[in-house]
Amino acid sequence: DYAVARPQADGSTRFEPYVGTPRLPNLDYVISADTPTRRGFNGSLFLLWGKDENFFEWSSADIVFLNASGTWRPTEQLRLEGRYQLQSYQRRSDGSYAGIRRIPRLRVEYQVTRPIFVRLIAEQDGNFQDTLRDDSRTNLPVFIRTATGYAPALRASSRRLRLDWLFSYQPTPGTVVFAGYGSGLANDDGPRPTRAWQRTRDGFFVKVSYLF
Repeated sequence: DYAVARPQADGSTRFEPYVGTPRLPNLDYVISADTPTRRGFNGSLFLLWGKDENFFEWSSADIVFLNASGTWRPTEQLRLEGRYQLQSYQRRSDGSYAGIRRIPRLRVEYQVTRPIFVRLIAEQDGNFQDTLRDDSRTNLPVFIRTATGYAPALRASSRRLRLDWLFSYQPTPGTVVFAGYGSGLANDDGPRPTRAWQRTRDGFFVKVSYLF
């Protein structure tokens, strides 16, 4: 469904099939590490970088894939867990970014008493894609086939935020009360000074179980 738009001498545009580059040599480096648990903390890291495919345009790019996480238990009742994921594709032709995705996530759990437990999870997903072009050959703009013709693959960015709360009460085995709330928010394209989070979804749930 990809095509390039080639201007013609008469002012019209001809859409040609997107071919890309037949061969893309890669060279990647990987670091992976895990820590033992010390004073309630442990962490892990996975990092991959090097010369690899720019999948948006099928050309060579300097890529970075990162997945870092850590868990901390400062007390027997409190548990904190953080995670950060990154994927970036930087064009080797001019150093610009074809795409970047960042996902930070936080999870907090607290055991108030033996039967009462609360949890909060917050995750943001930030995604950026530049205006696409035939980076490996002609530098002509990329178009994508639609039901009515071709549409340009223009620059776009979005952010999604998800918040989830949970309250749990389990006084005895078989007796359970769960109450939760989840909220989804979006923050899409627009001048950054005027961008604002817009609520897109709310969800409530209650579960009650009793063993006679």
